[in-house]
Amino acid sequence: MVSKNIHNIIAFLLVTLSVLLTILVPGGPIETRDFSHYSETTLTLFNVFLTVLGLLSFAVAFLIAKKKKYSIVLSAVFALLYIFVYILDLFEIFPTSPEAMSTTLFSIEFISTLIGLILLYLCMKFNDIEVENNENVKINLTFYKIISFLIVLLFAIGIVIFATKSAMGQ
Repeated sequence: MVSKNIHNIIAFLLVTLSVLLTILVPGGPIETRDFSHYSETTLTLFNVFLTVLGLLSFAVAFLIAKKKKYSIVLSAVFALLYIFVYILDLFEIFPTSPEAMSTTLFSIEFISTLIGLILLYLCMKFNDIEVENNENVKINLTFYKIISFLIVLLFAIGIVIFATKSAMGQ
């Protein structure tokens, strides 16, 4: 039963990790720590990385749901990236803050780490399941898809700017 729906389960876990990451944007209701002691460049690069990770998780979830070639491998890589990000923060390696992590933030990061570990396990266990369609994803660009992409890009830039400014206490 699980192996029959494994692609849907993996896609759901990826989307869940992305949503949980999204609610942790600095300056939001959960992530209120001050990171003003970091340079703006460091914070911007870190926020770009997190934003790209979150957005690409949706793309990989789509590929998983469509059972595309290498999508499970990509999902495993994303699981490792999520685990890495949360472990660094939970063990106060990066980013550090003079303020303590809130209980809510700790709980979400701990749960996200567990979800990442479950996702990684599922990807490793079911990597050998044959995909139904081994063709590459064919992207049919239309005016609306280009406009949609530009809107998502502008939204991502806005997230990075907001997160960076909030993390610096501005």
